[in-house]
Amino acid sequence: MNMKRLTIGLFLPLLLVACAGKPVASLKASHVHGLAVDRGDSNRVYIATHNGLFAVQNDSDLQQMGSSRDDFMGFSPHPSDSNILFSSGHPKSGGNIGFQRSDNKGETWKKISNGSSSGPADFHAMLVHPANPNHIYGWYKLRVHRSLDGGQTWEVLRQQPPEVLSFAGDPRNENILYIGTIGDLLMSTDKGESWASMGVNMKTGVVFDIDMDPVSGSLFIATRDNGIQRASKGPEGGIRMETVGSLPGGDVPEHLALDPKHPQIMYAFGKSHTLYKSTDGGGNWQKIL
Repeated sequence: MNMKRLTIGLFLPLLLVACAGKPVASLKASHVHGLAVDRGDSNRVYIATHNGLFAVQNDSDLQQMGSSRDDFMGFSPHPSDSNILFSSGHPKSGGNIGFQRSDNKGETWKKISNGSSSGPADFHAMLVHPANPNHIYGWYKLRVHRSLDGGQTWEVLRQQPPEVLSFAGDPRNENILYIGTIGDLLMSTDKGESWASMGVNMKTGVVFDIDMDPVSGSLFIATRDNGIQRASKGPEGGIRMETVGSLPGGDVPEHLALDPKHPQIMYAFGKSHTLYKSTDGGGNWQKIL
């Protein structure tokens, strides 16, 4: 395996890996674009960055996965096969990498397609649907793109929502999608053919990220102004929104990931380039990197 290991300090801007002699950017020196807990190993958290894919093992050991240093603007794991990951973005040399797949946890990548017929895609948000991995959604050039055949072919959807910052899918229903935007939380019940506001008082203008608790069906939402919020069904069938917790020091959560095996365990990546963990469903958070 071409895996470079390092234990990272909070204030080191750059670390060198002796086995390859190449500089590896720390979390402090790189933009983070995605976060996901390994489906097969709850002790591993993937972090997609401006400089390739990292994984945090046992809340302390940061690993650079494979040799790719592409900017993974879009990242999503397979919902059941922990070896399979998907990415999109652009290389350091310029251009777009289209839609990619790894069958070995990010060690190597293979292009599946360029995206739509208009040219190679650089998805800035992306979802492989947790209820059907053949259904994939990406945000590129202010449009939602959709593939229903595992990324082989793509179409641009007719009904377009406002600017998309994040996607989430209902793991119990392949037809249901959620998107976070600048100003609202939207839902689709028809694979993105149409969108409607969930009608909740967001109390914030920005929804950075969304993840769903597969057990309760609640949505956990990373917001700009109100920390981690939870959207769940109210007693009369409506949507109830509540704030469940905030990151230490008022840090802003920009990425969020629940452990699908233990959804009370979740991770958040803050604006301060810090990784946090909660073991009580988002109520309390501890800095780990």
